[in-house]
Amino acid sequence: MLATPTEIEYFVEVHRTRHISKAAIRLGVTQPTLTLSLQRLEDKVGARLFHRTKQGVVPTAQGALFYRKALSLLDCWGEIHKGIQRSTIEIFGRFKVGCHQSVGAYALPKLLARLHGHAPGIEIDLVHDFSRKITEGVVSYNIDVGFVVNPVRHPDLVLRKLGEDRVLFWKKRGASQLPERIFADRNLSQMQDILGKTHSKDFRGWRVISTPSLELIRTLILSGQGIGILPERVAKADGADLVPYDSSLPTYEDKIFLIYRKDVLSSKAGRELIRLASFEL
Repeated sequence: MLATPTEIEYFVEVHRTRHISKAAIRLGVTQPTLTLSLQRLEDKVGARLFHRTKQGVVPTAQGALFYRKALSLLDCWGEIHKGIQRSTIEIFGRFKVGCHQSVGAYALPKLLARLHGHAPGIEIDLVHDFSRKITEGVVSYNIDVGFVVNPVRHPDLVLRKLGEDRVLFWKKRGASQLPERIFADRNLSQMQDILGKTHSKDFRGWRVISTPSLELIRTLILSGQGIGILPERVAKADGADLVPYDSSLPTYEDKIFLIYRKDVLSSKAGRELIRLASFEL
């Protein structure tokens, strides 16, 4: 069992005064309380720390050794306590922010600009994965904050809706006689849903080429290599000249959320991060 900071503090005062009653007065505790604390400490370290005499107490060899270590322990405890206190009143800290790369392409620039302008003491590390993986990471305390699409609700999560998007088929503007290829990410449930509703009926014989990079899908569509399934925000990013392939085909409505656990709000930096990340998309 580990010694408590209070037990160490009491021991240090007795070592300095060489007298239990004097130490008790300086500490503002009763002599029996101090004596009991020393006994508990000796039980924990497994050694006698003081010899009792008529004039007071004398440290044993083990007591002298423990005193030198105790000062370092109290210094460390003081730094930990000071750091915790600062984290509740000052805006500084480091957080992991998760998102799919494509969501990050339009959400992160806005977040970083707001952090730079309002909370430069907050630092972030980025984690990129599918929205379901980011959600799992937030639930399991591996990620602090996530920008995700269509998250599954969980009792440990707070969800704030930031905006919407639409997933559909796209082609290069003015393109005709395109190769019968569909570029999509089969790992995304939205694209699985659209392909399941259209591939065998509207695109019989077309080849589906899967890639996890939505930016690559956009590039391949722009180069006239076929059509592709993309969120509208990705399709129109950087002024890309893409247009819907067929407005009669099924689409999928996306909802974009900021997700986090309530404990992120325990520090001032965490509360500020959530405030700055809660913008409209």
